[in-house]
Amino acid sequence: MLIILIALAVIQAALILHTRNTLIDAAVQGAHHAALVGSTPDAGATRAEALIVDRFGESLGAEAVADVDEDGTVRVRIEATLPLVGLLGPAAGLQVEGRAIDEATW
Repeated sequence: MLIILIALAVIQAALILHTRNTLIDAAVQGAHHAALVGSTPDAGATRAEALIVDRFGESLGAEAVADVDEDGTVRVRIEATLPLVGLLGPAAGLQVEGRAIDEATW
């Protein structure tokens, strides 16, 4: 029984790390897309959400929000729920951020 519990905990940790890394990649890709000349922050948020849906489907319920700071930094923030393997695990959501410098400010 203990071995099964440990195995489920390791699988849960691996799944959370994989989800976190994938969400960070989607946030960075969305920020880079929004930072292109002629693009908007909303286009970056839409790109990030599309990448998440392509990789995970609709199961995470991820939502991306993008904005531009006064210094020209584009930020894409993603909030999503954590996937659970067993009955035990964190019930909180996950928030990640990706940044890029807006090309129009250069």
